This record gives sequence, C-alpha cells and structure tokens, in this order.
Amino acid sequence: MALEVAQLTKTYGELSICLDLTVAEGETLALVGPSGCGKTTALHLIAGLIQAEQGILRSNGEDISRLPPWKRHIAVVFQDLALFPHLDVGKNIAYGLFTQGIAKPERQRRVEEMLRILRLRGYEKRRITSLSGGERQRIAIARALAASPRALLLDEPFSSLDAPLRRDIRKEFLDLRLASKAPCIFVTHDREEAAVLGDRIALMAAGRILETGSGKDVFLFPQTETGARFFGAGQVLDCTILGEIPEGIMVSSPLGTCRVPGGSEYDPKRPLLFIPRDALFLAGNQRIHQKDHIALRALFRKSIFEGERLTLEVECPQGTLIRVDAGLRTAIPDPGSPLGLYLDQRLLRFVKP
Repeated sequence: MALEVAQLTKTYGELSICLDLTVAEGETLALVGPSGCGKTTALHLIAGLIQAEQGILRSNGEDISRLPPWKRHIAVVFQDLALFPHLDVGKNIAYGLFTQGIAKPERQRRVEEMLRILRLRGYEKRRITSLSGGERQRIAIARALAASPRALLLDEPFSSLDAPLRRDIRKEFLDLRLASKAPCIFVTHDREEAAVLGDRIALMAAGRILETGSGKDVFLFPQTETGARFFGAGQVLDCTILGEIPEGIMVSSPLGTCRVPGGSEYDPKRPLLFIPRDALFLAGNQRIHQKDHIALRALFRKSIFEGERLTLEVECPQGTLIRVDAGLRTAIPDPGSPLGLYLDQRLLRFVKP
C-alpha cells in the first residue's frame, strides 16, 4: 500500500511546490521545514484538497491523481482536529466508516478496537466537548485510522499541547500506527517529534524536498547547509580548500587549519564545512588522540542554559562565534576569559550550499 508522489506541482505567485517522495506501507515520513516552505500545501495536494497542475500520485500502484478527495480514501488530521461537537466519541470515530457504507456491526467493532488501543474504553458515549485536549487528539487520529485509509496525513496535530502531554501522545500515536499499514506523512515543526515519530525524515525548503533520511542520518550527517542549520546538530562555516592528502582534505577555516576525512564531497565554488556538536569539546573533558584532535583557543562570550543542555558561546581568533556543549555543572567563566577547546577532525564533513 505504498504512496508514490512524482512531480506533483502547484504554483502560488513566486512559490512553486514540486513534490517527489515515496512512503512505504506502514511507514511514517516526518515532513519538516521552515514556516512557509509548503508543508501544509503538500498535504493538501496529496489529499486532493488543492488541485495539482501536473504530476502523478499513486496508491498501491494505482494512479489516483485525478480522483476527487472523497474517492482517494486518504485520511487527514488537521491542526484544529475538526471533530464534530454534536456527535459523541463513538460516532465521531465511526463517521468515516458510515460514509463508506460499512455495516453497523463492523462499525461498532472498529470503534471498540480503536478505544481499546487508546485505552479509552467507556468513552463511546462521551461528548467531544467533555474531553481534554489530549483526548481529542487521540479521537481525531482514531477516526482517521478506523476507516482503513490508503494513506494518513497529519498536519501538526500535537502543536497546541504542552510539552509533557505531547510526549505522552507521541507514545500512543506509535501504538496506533501499529494497528495500521497505511503509509503516513506527519507534518511537524518540532525536530524532536520528527525524530521520535518518523521512520524517515524529509526536509522541505522553498517547495522542494532537499534531503531525506533516518533521524540519525539527517541530524548527524546532513547533506545540505539548510539541513545542517535546521536540525541544529552542528554549525556550518565557510572554508578554503588547501589540498588533498592521504588522510583526507586539508582546509582553512575560522577554526584554523584542519583535516576533513576522505569521501566527503565539497562544492568547489563554495566549500562549506559542517562541524557536528560532538566534534567540539572543552579541554580536559575527554581523552585526546593527537592524530585526530587539534587544540583551539577561543574567548568565552556567554552561556546558554537549555534545560537539558548547557551551551557556551565562544569567539574564535578570527572573530567567528561558535557554540560548544558543556556539562550542566560546568563552572561558567567570566566573559572574555580564554578557553581551551579541542576539535575532533574525524567527525568533520562538507555540506552542499
């Protein structure tokens, strides 16, 4: 039941959206990207709520590009959920089954199955207005999955929930996904959520999919400057290629002269050096291998406490500001104090502009 999208195109003024992606049966693809890049429009194109100008949409090999939305059998969960307040929980979940002409006994069976998975048994007769925000989120997803759709599309359904509840809902969503083989596209602006829920992550920018990969791939091994900056797993610096050596490629950067391992390709017009967060560390925090690590000098500027992480902003000799992870109990120096850093050259790589 794979979902295949090829050159699905729509133009709005200066923004042209062109989708190329495939989602396998049972797979969840997390679609991320900056605001205004076309994520929601992409879902609307796939659902048929916006008519594409050209392109192909296939479900299980069948071309459904020209079908109206109600014949595509694609379920959409919007940010505002769009539950029916005049219907109880059971009838909300069964709505799609009713419109498909499914007999009442089968509708009842599927409703009970969804409530069991959600651990909401006994809620069938509850009014939607009596539910908490988290319960409404679960009912909206259950309604979408109960109808056995060809594909499931979700547009930031958890964005209005507070962080602890959002984490709980993610776990239940994963349980719900086990009950469905429908390919799923999950739009989110939350990078952590994308990593938790997505079997793969697709980064969208200016209406195009720039790169796709597992959570580990896109965070630790981004292919593009946009990806490296968006996922925040490191920093990108301009550099100058000095030449190739047996161990890799020597470059000159704001951090000084360093070596990039072989196999990482660069753009000769504008080589960009990606420095993962774990490639930089404070002196004294890690065992040093002279062949792989180089010492750096910098000046401390400020600290940034991020709850689960402490980051130090430091200034390199050439004036470039970079960020370094530190232990939560690290003593904070005075602004302007010198800091000793080490750079692990084995983790360096190039990214495309």
